[in-house]
Amino acid sequence: MYWPAHGANPHALYKQCGLTPPHKYVDFSVNTNPYQLPPSAWPDSEEWIRWVGEYPDLEAEALVALIAKQEGIERRQVLMTNGAAEAIYLLAALFAGRRVGVLEPTFSEYRRACLAYGCEVAALMAEEQCGFSYDIDEAAAWAARQDIVFLCHPNNPTGTVMPEHELRLFIDAADQAGTYIVVDEAFYPFWRGGFTAVRWLDRYSRLIVLRSLTKIHHLAGARLGYVVANEEIVATLKTRQPPWSVSQVAQQLAIRFLQMDSFVTWTKEQLAAERERVFQALPAERYDVSPSVVNFYLLRPRTGRTEALLYHLLKKGIVPRHTMNFPGLDGRYVRLAVKTPMENDRLLEALAGWDG
Repeated sequence: MYWPAHGANPHALYKQCGLTPPHKYVDFSVNTNPYQLPPSAWPDSEEWIRWVGEYPDLEAEALVALIAKQEGIERRQVLMTNGAAEAIYLLAALFAGRRVGVLEPTFSEYRRACLAYGCEVAALMAEEQCGFSYDIDEAAAWAARQDIVFLCHPNNPTGTVMPEHELRLFIDAADQAGTYIVVDEAFYPFWRGGFTAVRWLDRYSRLIVLRSLTKIHHLAGARLGYVVANEEIVATLKTRQPPWSVSQVAQQLAIRFLQMDSFVTWTKEQLAAERERVFQALPAERYDVSPSVVNFYLLRPRTGRTEALLYHLLKKGIVPRHTMNFPGLDGRYVRLAVKTPMENDRLLEALAGWDG
């Protein structure tokens, strides 16, 4: 059976499952911010029309300067990309044919991109019974055998993170072995009280951090991300990037929204509170969840088949993200976003009504 490769495609999922979409449904498979800025915060029609008609700045200088200032790094350490996905594929091209490690279960595009460029991909699977964590000594030894390692942090689809000292040890061991480490922080803005690997860039020349601006600001259609790394890596990646990769619309929206710190802080608090409320409301004897720190989590029933639960939720107008294409999960969980209180209540009602 073919399953859609990503979330945020409800009609494809309903079609594949042989179901007719209900008149109203809530898409819990998409893990962008469920809250949007008010209309007053958005550009006016004249700005939209002007941006659409303009060629973008090839170097995205104004946006790069803003990000460098916010992160406390040099401008030459920043490369804007067409979403984090372009950054992943640029890195795969840079390391074509090399040994690539992927800490799994995780975002499928790391493996897909690297295989497309002839890389030899090895996986280190998280210990599910220990909250999807890794033995740090084992992970460090494994990383030393790779040329480059991809780590999603916070991780998609589990929503989990490493303790700060463990991540630092992991990066330090990899760097000493000559291994490049890519830390994908696409969901870092949702992590209340979190820490970023960007602070270690000056210490580790092989550290590469990815960010996405589409998740927290609900700009999935604009496609905008960036790489932060040492100047040589950024310059090399830039030579592989098509011109005008980041549109004028995307650049201007990012400049506008990146300065709205209060919105990000408010979102973190809202979603953290909602995640904790949902976890407490779930009957512990019926469902297990991953120890997520962000705006999504894994859920599986303790009895009954997960696929049956997925069908039940779809019929109730709840669209989960299947995990059939996540190595190590193989469909045993569904991934669910943390959404607004009203939407989360609708999910809880559907879960309470399943008799599997």
